[in-house]
Amino acid sequence: MKMIDSSSLELSSDSMLSVVGSQFSAAFGAGVEPQTTDNRQLTTRVAIAGATGYAGAELEKILRRHKHANVVAAYSSGSFSLEALFAARPEVVFLATPNEVSAEVVPAILDAGIKVIDLSGAFRLGEPSLYPSWYGFTHARPELLGEAVYGLPEWCNGELKKARLVANPGCYPTSILLALRPLTYLLDRTQPVICDSKSGVSGAGKKADVAFSFSELFGNFKAYGVGQHRHEPEIRQGLHLGERAALVFVPHLIPTVRGIYSTMHVAFTSPVTDEELTGLYRDSYADAPFVRMLPAGQMPELKDVVNTPYAEIGFQLLHGGRRAVIVSVIDNLLKGAASQAVQNFNRMLGYAETEGLL
Repeated sequence: MKMIDSSSLELSSDSMLSVVGSQFSAAFGAGVEPQTTDNRQLTTRVAIAGATGYAGAELEKILRRHKHANVVAAYSSGSFSLEALFAARPEVVFLATPNEVSAEVVPAILDAGIKVIDLSGAFRLGEPSLYPSWYGFTHARPELLGEAVYGLPEWCNGELKKARLVANPGCYPTSILLALRPLTYLLDRTQPVICDSKSGVSGAGKKADVAFSFSELFGNFKAYGVGQHRHEPEIRQGLHLGERAALVFVPHLIPTVRGIYSTMHVAFTSPVTDEELTGLYRDSYADAPFVRMLPAGQMPELKDVVNTPYAEIGFQLLHGGRRAVIVSVIDNLLKGAASQAVQNFNRMLGYAETEGLL
């Protein structure tokens, strides 16, 4: 692996990005020829930007043990340049970078014929008008929002094999969507969908903020970003709720390093039974190696998924099957970020979905 600490490229000019990408394409062609034997791709050259963050470090760890991944370069979010990236000649770039950075560099990387798996929120939302209010910036390349594949792999139907840009889902949305997507057509949209989620502090990233210090969090438990958290429109989009259906999403910080525990309260248009709900989940995740369903009435625990790539889901029906409490747990740095990105990578390149993860 090449560790590069070059000066940051000035990213304020779209024309500069286009020129760099065009020069790379002209010099090396549209992408890099994979190393092959007997028409089977053996390794893929990958680079990681943001490798020093919590999720980025997990990602690098996974890719280094992945028998089909050749990590040719890794950079911190603030110390990589596009010239250095292109010089490493990756076929796939993983971006564990801030939203604005990803939004800025992705067009040039794609123009250079390189595929991107973006762990930020820069390409998760399909509607450009949502970015100023929820992410604080105007999207410079809104046409790419329609092209990006939302990479919740259990709910992708072949799109990943053709994708050149994958938007890795957020950690909170992953825990919620895995639990509720199988029930989409049962939900009573006249009743609010209530999502009460708790996260370990690593979900906030590496930031020097007293609110996320050990002294503030130890023995503490608090809600934050109520009604303002940028994952809210992502959850609404993923559940196909539209603007009229009520969604209540309340994130909390708990005094642990990692893990997400989401408790969801939903109503159904007509009563359902344990067997019906169990069957829906079973059919939805029959071929999902990283989703584990618990028996009706049994709730998952955080300790069973932390430091693993798994999601666990349990439910309890209430009021004669008219309502349910559903609980979903994941590791926010793995299934909520790095291991999910590698699942997407495996599907894009045709590798076994579990490669590097088990």
